[in-house]
Amino acid sequence: MKRLGGFAGVLLLFAGAFAFGLGLTRAQEVAAPLGPRDAPVEVIDQVRAELVAEYYRTIPAFVLGRPSVDAILSGLRDPYTDYLSPGEYAALRDRTSRGYGGVGLTVRPTRRGLIVRAALQGPARAAGIRRGDRIVSIDGRRVRRLPFDRSLELIKGREGTSVRLTVRRPREGTLSVIVSRTEIQLPAVRARMIEAGGRKLAHVRVVSFRANAAEAVERGAARLLRRGAQGVLLDLRDNPGGLLSQAVRTVSLFVDAGVVCITEGVNRGRHTYEVNGKASLDGVPLVVLVDSGSASAAEVVAAAIDDHGRAPIVGQRTYGKATVQSVRELSNGAALKLTTAVFLTPTGENLTARGLRPDVYAFDDASTPRDEPLGRASAALLKQLAR
Repeated sequence: MKRLGGFAGVLLLFAGAFAFGLGLTRAQEVAAPLGPRDAPVEVIDQVRAELVAEYYRTIPAFVLGRPSVDAILSGLRDPYTDYLSPGEYAALRDRTSRGYGGVGLTVRPTRRGLIVRAALQGPARAAGIRRGDRIVSIDGRRVRRLPFDRSLELIKGREGTSVRLTVRRPREGTLSVIVSRTEIQLPAVRARMIEAGGRKLAHVRVVSFRANAAEAVERGAARLLRRGAQGVLLDLRDNPGGLLSQAVRTVSLFVDAGVVCITEGVNRGRHTYEVNGKASLDGVPLVVLVDSGSASAAEVVAAAIDDHGRAPIVGQRTYGKATVQSVRELSNGAALKLTTAVFLTPTGENLTARGLRPDVYAFDDASTPRDEPLGRASAALLKQLAR
């Protein structure tokens, strides 16, 4: 396969794809004026101290000496290192829970905005947003200027709050709707039986690598295999990332020995993560689906399975977010999310901005009801079974 080329105390890999590395693209200013989020002064000093102790690169003294949080972070030129207000920090903590405050959309990043892949039963669908719409603005902020994960963060929020979405729809033009966020119950993993070519296949969709995601993958796949499934379709599409520990445990289900990924950072050094030797699904025929919304921890899983030759990868090139973020709470209830390392694939490749290219290319056409990539992946799995 060719390469194009990629949270808190526990390492969290966001992405873009839910994942969400926040980080607004910042203007290249020498200094930014002081703003409300820069007070009190001790918070600025805390930010400096955390960056010196944890940031993955060495930071020039003139950048650390800037007078505000915004100015310091601007000097890093790192879209994934950001200051989180108390409200944003609370929302971030909510992401590893079973539900979240959101609008019920699944989206895919493109250069021209976010394409709606699915509108679940919820407020966005009730407001008229549907599959194939392109979100170009969120509360007045142009999506094309934001990292994918930051866009997702802006859409999500506290239950009961609202967000204004501007969408463009083929042949209908531009629409602007206000959507009220509500509690969205969304399990990290969904497993179902599908049939293709007269055979039963286990379709295991991993929405994000939240706590216990790997255990849910194992339970879901094992249940369907007991019911007669002959192989597993591990679907990582639109998965923006999550906990690195869950990515490692997921790979460990399918690979019996070897490296999952390597992380490197100035302050944290080099660390190699290996499978745990409990590959309960080793030998089960497997295909992995990815797309441009597969990021960070999802890329860790796909790249490791690929590098070990365990399964073919089907879909589109992945997002290309190969950095690791940690979150440090600050004295004012806010937090600093900062990049602490980059991750490398088992073969030592950095997927930053390049991503992982699939073995079999498949594009999901939002204008049709069919799931074309799932069809291509099923065909690849049937080919394995026919050997």
